[in-house]
Amino acid sequence: MQRRDFNRLCGGLLAGAANLSTSAMANTEPYPRSGLVYDDGTPVSVESLEPGTSCVFSYPYVTTPCFVVRLNTSAKRRDNWQGGVGEDESVVAFSAICSHKMSHPAKPISHINYRADKVSFYDRSGSKQEQANVISCCSERSVYDPVNGAAVLSGPAPVPLAAIALEVGAEGQLFAIGSSGADQYERFLTKFGFRLAMEYGVTDIRARVGEQTVATLAQQFSSQQIRC
Repeated sequence: MQRRDFNRLCGGLLAGAANLSTSAMANTEPYPRSGLVYDDGTPVSVESLEPGTSCVFSYPYVTTPCFVVRLNTSAKRRDNWQGGVGEDESVVAFSAICSHKMSHPAKPISHINYRADKVSFYDRSGSKQEQANVISCCSERSVYDPVNGAAVLSGPAPVPLAAIALEVGAEGQLFAIGSSGADQYERFLTKFGFRLAMEYGVTDIRARVGEQTVATLAQQFSSQQIRC
């Protein structure tokens, strides 16, 4: 390689690195742009979500559940996370697969849920805390903070939940457009593949979602919700 080509390559790499460091979406893995709709086909918008509520939708695969949440507060943008969308920055989305033992919302039961009410837990220093607007996994008592990129507040979870990048379309509809962070997708599909195929009625558990993905109120998605 000639020196001028080497210099051009290095310059391009440095410029690219600079761009990545300044973009909140830099670490986002692109997946299909999929519009969120309710069970009746109505588009999901920021305004249609009541503050303090959550829905379960599939993304980026037809069998990997996620939460879309309308928080009771704003979620500010961070270096590696886009924050909440909407005028009040209150709508966020995350994979609903716990990063510890992959507890997740299933049709019969869910041990992991968004909690708008206050939840008691012990933080990493052993101090007892109470906090609202959290995602709580009752399998092993991991608690995540969706206001701050699903950071781990408590429990054995090793990393935050994978973040689902959202976009608000021209007509106000919410779109899922990517995933960032340490996702559990392949491990999850490998471990639960047979049951997922039965539960979702699909033959290909690794099929990507299409142009639309259905969002169901969390309390309706799972017949039983475990709260702790």
